[in-house]
Amino acid sequence: MPPTTATNTHAHAPTPVWAVLLFTFLNSIGSAVLYSGLFFIAETSYGFGTVALFGIGLVYGLTYIPGARFIGPLLRRFERVASPRTVLAWVMLAAAALCWLPTLADGAAAPSQPGAARGAWALWVVIAVYAPLSGAMWPMVEAFLAGGRSERQLRAATGKFNVCWAGAIVATLPFIGPLIKAGPLLSLQLLSGVHVVAAAVLLATFRPRPGRHAHLHAHAHPPVYRQLLSLLRVLLPTAFLFISVISPYLPGALRGIGLPVEWATSIASTWLGARVVTFLIMERWHGWHGRWSTVALGAALLLGSFAAVVIVPAFASGTPALVGIVLALAGFGAGVGVIYCAALYYAMEVGSAEVDAGGTHETLIGLGYTAGPMCGIASIWIVERGLAPTGNYEPVMAAMVCGAGLLLGGWGLARALKTRNGPSTPPGVPTQPLQSPDGIGH
Repeated sequence: MPPTTATNTHAHAPTPVWAVLLFTFLNSIGSAVLYSGLFFIAETSYGFGTVALFGIGLVYGLTYIPGARFIGPLLRRFERVASPRTVLAWVMLAAAALCWLPTLADGAAAPSQPGAARGAWALWVVIAVYAPLSGAMWPMVEAFLAGGRSERQLRAATGKFNVCWAGAIVATLPFIGPLIKAGPLLSLQLLSGVHVVAAAVLLATFRPRPGRHAHLHAHAHPPVYRQLLSLLRVLLPTAFLFISVISPYLPGALRGIGLPVEWATSIASTWLGARVVTFLIMERWHGWHGRWSTVALGAALLLGSFAAVVIVPAFASGTPALVGIVLALAGFGAGVGVIYCAALYYAMEVGSAEVDAGGTHETLIGLGYTAGPMCGIASIWIVERGLAPTGNYEPVMAAMVCGAGLLLGGWGLARALKTRNGPSTPPGVPTQPLQSPDGIGH
C-alpha cells in the first residue's frame, strides 16, 4: 500500500530549528572540551611539550578528514537498516563512552607510575577516535538544519546556528580551567553526560531523516557573489589552518607569561568571543553583502592578528604581553568570523546543501586542521637544527603560516577573478553552504 500524502509530508518535513540548535549547543560543548580544552589538559596535567601539543592537533586533523569524507557514502550504504537519526545517536553514545577512557587508563596504571605516564596514551586515543566521530557528526547536523528549508528561511536558521555553536564554545571554555584544577579529567567525565543528554534530545525531537526540498527555486543573485564564494572556499580552510596553530600554541604561551591555568582558558576564549560578536553584527547589518572590501578586511585581520598573537610572547612578558595577546586574539576572532560568515552566506545564496556537500567542506576544514600543526612542528624543527638565525621558533612559525596564508589567498583571488558569470548554480558544481563549528567546530 503506498504511503499517504500526509505520511510523505511528515517524512519530508524539516526537523524543528530549536531542536537542531539545542543539539548543536550541547555538542559544541564537546568541541570546546575535546579540541581547545584537551590541549590545556595535556599541557597542564600530563606535561606535554609544544611538539606533542602540535602532534595532538595533527592527529585531530588527519583523523577528522575520513569521518567527514565518508559519512555521506556510509549513510547511503546503511540507509535500509538505519536512519541518519539512528546513526547520529550511535555517534553520540560512542563519544560518551570514549570520554571515560583516560579515567580507566589512569585507574588501571600501576601506582608507582608518575602522573604524566598514567593515562597520557589515552589522550592520543581519545583525540584520534573523537575527531572522526566529530567529522561525521557535523555534516549530518547541518543536513538536518538545512533539509526542507531554502532561501530566507534557511538563512535565518543558519544565522542562529552560527551564534549557537560559537556561543556554546565561548560559554564553555572559561569553565575548563577551574575543572582542570579541581580534577584533570573531570571535564571529560562531565562531557560524557552531555553526550548522553544530546542523544536523548536527538531521539526525542529529530525527524528520522533530514527534510527534503519539494522543489528548488532558482533565484537571481549578483554575479560578484560567485566570485566571492570562489575566493572564500579557499580562505575558509586557510582560516582553519591558522586556528589549528593557535589552539595548541596558546597553553604554553600563556603559561610562559605567568598566567595560571584557571585564567588561561578564559583568555584563550577571547578570539571565540570576538567571533560571536562578529556573527551577531553581520547577521543584523547587511551592508557587507557583495563587497570585496569585507573579505579583504577579514583576511587582513586574520593575518595581522595571528602574527601578533604568536610574536608578542616572544618579545614581551607580564601585563604588556597579556594586553597585546588579548587585543590580537580579539582581532583574530573578528577575522575568522568575517570569513566564516561570508563564506556561509554566499554559499547559501548560490546553491543548496546536502550531507555530501557538507562532508566535502568538512574535509577541506580537516585539511586546514592538518596543515596548521605541520607548520608548527616544522618551525620547531628548523630552529632546533639551527637552520634559522633565531633562538625562538615563534617568528619562524609566524612567517611560515602567514606566508602559506598569503600564497593561498593569492591563489584564491586569482581563481575568483577567473570565475565567469553564469547561472545561479553552475551545472555539475556542488555547493557547500554549511561548515563545521571548530571547529571548532566545528
